[in-house]
Amino acid sequence: MTLTVRPVAADDAAELADLLNAVIAAGGTTALQEPYTPEALDAAYLTGPNVHCCFVAEDEDGTLLGFQTLGRYPGLPEDAGDIGTFARVGGTQRGIGSALFAATAKRAAELGLGAINATIRADNTGGLAFYTKQGFADHGVTPGVPLKDGTPVDRVHKRFVLAAEAPAKRKLSLRFGETDAPTLQKKGRGWAISEKRLDALHERAREMRRNPSDAQEALAEALTRVETGGYSFKRQAVIGSAIVDFACKQLMLVVEVDGDADAAFTAARDKSLTEVGYRVERIAAAQVLADPDAAAQRISDAMRSIHTERRAKRSATRRPAPRSPRKY
Repeated sequence: MTLTVRPVAADDAAELADLLNAVIAAGGTTALQEPYTPEALDAAYLTGPNVHCCFVAEDEDGTLLGFQTLGRYPGLPEDAGDIGTFARVGGTQRGIGSALFAATAKRAAELGLGAINATIRADNTGGLAFYTKQGFADHGVTPGVPLKDGTPVDRVHKRFVLAAEAPAKRKLSLRFGETDAPTLQKKGRGWAISEKRLDALHERAREMRRNPSDAQEALAEALTRVETGGYSFKRQAVIGSAIVDFACKQLMLVVEVDGDADAAFTAARDKSLTEVGYRVERIAAAQVLADPDAAAQRISDAMRSIHTERRAKRSATRRPAPRSPRKY
């Protein structure tokens, strides 16, 4: 049997919805428990705004044998995609998942992602074995997630690191010398990053600007109602290999609107931003949505503080040193 892997098309949605709903009905292999309409499936996993890529596998007759989707997921770092793999119930074609993953991993690297996350039910031994075979390593466990009937089942989290890019991702692609000071290099627009990768990052940033979260949109609007001293923010700004929610580069201030973020990754990225001179202000998305004006005022206060500190430093450097008394 000939197996072909290709990007998903909009008219695949109906057949893939039937395929996925059969998997859900069979039970035991997926955390999904409610059936999908073609429209809902397309928005969530095929071509929606939070989908990085989706590939399908088909036989020589054009029958869809399975699909693999990679998308954004709340709580994951921006450079980590969340993967899902689904094969037709009763299918006998071996190698579908591996063929799909080869295409997905290649596209993820092209998009500048650093890692791929998979969440598998602990009782899905076939799924766990598949992702392990592809090179995924255990990353954590969420215990006792209840199924529809109330049965608690652990969720195993695995992660595949795109090795060529991942180390640079976690350090903003900075290179540190013996004094642990970042050294900018005159390539990659000032960072030690390839032009190709920067182009991919800027394209991702444009997509994110077109599809902001509710909290990001609320904060952006609230910032127009507070005093910013004539300074401005850029939304979804690229700094090194990071994409930050808001950046005021004149004041070297970064504002991040947090959901359920990866704490270790967040700390590493904040450290890298701080090492190149940025101050990072983090505000919980829930706080922004509860009171956008208070969140914006907090940012305004931070801007005023930075501006005041800079003025004080400039005044200190201009003040003449006291003269020593003359000796006669």
